[in-house]
Order: sequence, then C-alpha cells, then structure tokens
Amino acid sequence: MLLPSLNAELTLDPKGRVMLPRPLRSALELQGINRLVAFANAGPAGGLALSRVDAFEEMAAVHQKGGPLDARSRLFALAIASTAHTLTIDSNGRLNLPSALCELLELERELYLYTAGTWFEIWNRARWKEHAFRQAASVWDELNGFDALTRPAAANGEEA
Repeated sequence: MLLPSLNAELTLDPKGRVMLPRPLRSALELQGINRLVAFANAGPAGGLALSRVDAFEEMAAVHQKGGPLDARSRLFALAIASTAHTLTIDSNGRLNLPSALCELLELERELYLYTAGTWFEIWNRARWKEHAFRQAASVWDELNGFDALTRPAAANGEEA
C-alpha cells in the first residue's frame, strides 16, 4: 500500500521523539503497522529512511545474499544494515529516534518529512532545504531531462 503524499515540517522534542503527521499515522494504522525500521539512507549527509519491517527484511535478503565476502553484500551491510534500528510507534503517534542516528544524520530540533510511495524519510530541515531536494532534482534532470515528468508517453517506442 502506498503512503499518502505528504511533506511536513516536524519538531524533535528534547527526549528524541517526533510526532508523525496524522495522515501518515492513519495510513500506517490501516495497514496494522506500529513498528518500522529506520536507517541512514545516504551516509552522514543523508536522511533517515523509515520502512516497514517486512520491506526492510526483503531488501536486506536481496542485497546480502552474497555473504560477507561479496562486495555488494558487504557494502549494503556497512552502509545500510549497520545503521538499522527497529522503532515502535507509541500510543501517541510518536517515534523515539535513536540518539546514534540523530548524531550521525545531524537530526536536530527542526526536521522535514516526506513520503516516497511505500516508505518515508526524515531529514535535518536545513539540510533538506539547502541541499537534498536541489541535488535530487538536479540528478533527476541529468538522468531524465527537465521535462521528463510532463513529457507525453512515447508511442511505439518513438520519441514523443
């Protein structure tokens, strides 16, 4: 199930908790989800990705099937799995973010959240505004062209 399209500014409280926006909480509740796996999605310069536990386990199975001597499996373990934490959404709709991840990702009081289909991410708000969105938009443009989202679909494999 896709999560509702959502962008929100959040606040991390002094105890390391963040209140999830109501539409997101409702969507997760409808799916019976109260636990998520949180992990650094792009190293220290990235954000905190949050995924269903089963979806994370599927991703890990795909990327770690080569074992400890396989370069891709090892990179996944070092870059993603080493930062993974299972979190529980409390009865008030809050997540308690691990201090180690907050330190690594510089998640401070002002945060930014967006949903991305079946997962969502939480970023340092200033980093999101200054770098993340602009960088992603630039890469999208480089890979797909500026008008890739608005270009009509090509018929019979021909350029539209």
